[in-house]
Amino acid sequence: MKEIKFGFTLAEVLITLGIIGVVAAMTIPGLIQNNKAARLRTQFLKSYSTITQIYKIMQNDNESSLNAEYEKASFYKTFAHYLKGSTDCGNFYDTQNNNKPCYAPNQQHYVYKSLDGTVLGNSGERLLDDGTLVLPDGTILYFENNKEGDSAIYISVDLNGIGNGPNVWGYDLFTFQFLDAVNIKAMGDVNTDFSAEQYCDKNKKSARNGIACAIKAKNDPDYFKKIVKQRYSK
Repeated sequence: MKEIKFGFTLAEVLITLGIIGVVAAMTIPGLIQNNKAARLRTQFLKSYSTITQIYKIMQNDNESSLNAEYEKASFYKTFAHYLKGSTDCGNFYDTQNNNKPCYAPNQQHYVYKSLDGTVLGNSGERLLDDGTLVLPDGTILYFENNKEGDSAIYISVDLNGIGNGPNVWGYDLFTFQFLDAVNIKAMGDVNTDFSAEQYCDKNKKSARNGIACAIKAKNDPDYFKKIVKQRYSK
């Protein structure tokens, strides 16, 4: 009696590989997007936690967070005292370092864009130029502390550094506001200077579009999934 051998024909193998390839092509992009979204959300929550913790420590130390009590572009130096291992990149009114991982806003080589794709230029980046700190993990903190009128102090966070784009407000750049002596809020929240309805809409053209997306990123667990999907679907 002849031994019966079982196996696959070349055609069957090729068909199977083809099916695997189609399934991979359909699922891998989604996995990549989800992974990117998860990393951005984790970094956002970590950065927000760091800022709020330092804010509370400053309160305990009786350090003011009121813009009126600081000279222009000086608040970030006080904030830096509470960040171990941070790199001081300077400010627009003093010496400014434009070598990576630092970035010097308002130097006519603009890196950042608004949520709708508009280059920020001076109109947007002048809200980032009153001091820059780079954390050991590459996160960049930009400060707005110009002491003009009743303006508040802002901290904008680049979650992944300028070398890891897309460098877009509302995608990997988010802004928080020191509302008063006892509150720090995600921009777009109640009583902050920019509303999410007006300044977190990719269909509206503005050099500051995206500045108010921080509140959506904070409150919506799926925000980063949505924003990453929108960018990949362009």
